[in-house]
Amino acid sequence: MTLAGAPLHSGDHLCVFYRGREERDRVLLPFLMEGLRSGHAVLVLGRVGERTTLRTTLGDWSHLEIVEPENGHLRDGRYAPAELLLMLDEWADRNLQANGSPPSAPSSFGRIAADMSWAQALMSPVLVDQLVGEEVEVTQWLCRYPQVALCLYDLELFGGDLIIPMVRAHPKVWMAGTLIENPYYLKT
Repeated sequence: MTLAGAPLHSGDHLCVFYRGREERDRVLLPFLMEGLRSGHAVLVLGRVGERTTLRTTLGDWSHLEIVEPENGHLRDGRYAPAELLLMLDEWADRNLQANGSPPSAPSSFGRIAADMSWAQALMSPVLVDQLVGEEVEVTQWLCRYPQVALCLYDLELFGGDLIIPMVRAHPKVWMAGTLIENPYYLKT
């Protein structure tokens, strides 16, 4: 399993920085297609209005789920991390077997990609703190199932007030075509 040729492993949680949708798609779409062709359960937390576009681009796979912000990170326009984590649990329960459990779920591996562009409209110091907390919880949650997760941040939308905390909140960082074991990761 790879991200643009860089090897990934179960439990990996990457902060992926990109510039603009075109660069995002160059990195993201092959990662998603590799998973779909391998029979992995794939969850995309996409941008507003891209559910149909992604479904058309990726195809109609039974193990592909695409969720827009209002049913992922947001509820009624507000950031809802508890509801997001519940949704992730429900998705994993439907699609994956827990580590150490006998095979019962349809997929042996999961891939999650979350485009975080929705956060731009809600940016505040409080939101940044909440996002850091969510990312820490997601890193811990990822170890419960055989899966990887990418959190995608557009450098054209976000500045250092979000980028620096997100670097610290992820064990691995992807930037400018390079995957880095993050020396700045703040382990909890």
